[in-house]
Amino acid sequence: MFNNLKKRIASFFKSASNNKKLSTYALFLFISFSFWFLSMLSKTHETTLQVPVKYINFPADKVLVSFPVSFVDARIKAPGFSIVFYNLFNFSKLSLDIQQANTKPKKGGSEVFWFMNSKRKELAEILSSSMELIAINPEKLSIPFSDKAKKKVAVKLNQSISLKPEIWFANPIVLIPDSVMIYGEQQQLDAIAFIETEELILAEVDENATHTLGISIPDGLQCKVNEIETVIEVESFVEQMLKYKVQVKNLKKGYAIKLFPEVVQVTLRAPKDKYSMLQTDFLNLTVDASLINSENRALTIEVENLPSFIQLQRVYPSKLEFLLIKE
Repeated sequence: MFNNLKKRIASFFKSASNNKKLSTYALFLFISFSFWFLSMLSKTHETTLQVPVKYINFPADKVLVSFPVSFVDARIKAPGFSIVFYNLFNFSKLSLDIQQANTKPKKGGSEVFWFMNSKRKELAEILSSSMELIAINPEKLSIPFSDKAKKKVAVKLNQSISLKPEIWFANPIVLIPDSVMIYGEQQQLDAIAFIETEELILAEVDENATHTLGISIPDGLQCKVNEIETVIEVESFVEQMLKYKVQVKNLKKGYAIKLFPEVVQVTLRAPKDKYSMLQTDFLNLTVDASLINSENRALTIEVENLPSFIQLQRVYPSKLEFLLIKE
């Protein structure tokens, strides 16, 4: 019986006349389906569309307890054409800014949330203008966060800076801010002593400048600060070699001392606008006679009254031999 049925079906499709009838039937079926489909698309339908969600500005000091939803359901009423077009060609996402969300503190963390009715305008802009937005699900979208461990660490400048001749730093390089708060697991934080900036490479510097640098945050850690401002102040200086007589202090009564030599050479650097100071006898060079003993045959020179804006480059010689004479 089944063999006879197979033979008849095969014979039907092999027959040229039957093939022609089948093609005609298929054509009318397709035309009928097309009219029905176009009729359905022209009518208004009520359906639910899934709108993808993207979250921005995650807090550096928090960690997600659970991942938030990737879609919200928009119940809409719209012509079939608009629904098909949306599903085929609309790739827009609803953007939710965590920094702009409502916040509810919780023990060990917080919850951020949005009432989705407040996002109707943004959703309407994503959907077609021919769509009527009826409802949004969920009505409230929330994300739970827990607090991360935190630690305040110093910022260290990673630099390679060379100055032009007769130029020096007028002040130490300033970092703004000079320390930052980093967040992460406590074990990893305990191993961090400082955070470095990106490398600052400068050559032949001769004027003040401000540079903005990124900071290198180790993997697994976060920081709310992304950039550091580096303030560099330089100025011209003059260098001069001066001669000073060395004084003796704490010499015991009944003794005299002879220093070799009594006059030494002192090399100083000062800002150009303070050059006149180098022409005055403002330094005191001394040796301490109380340090004389049987093993100490030379006394180290001490420099006193050195202003903070003047650099002492060299004292030559830095130690003096002496002859102690009992009177």
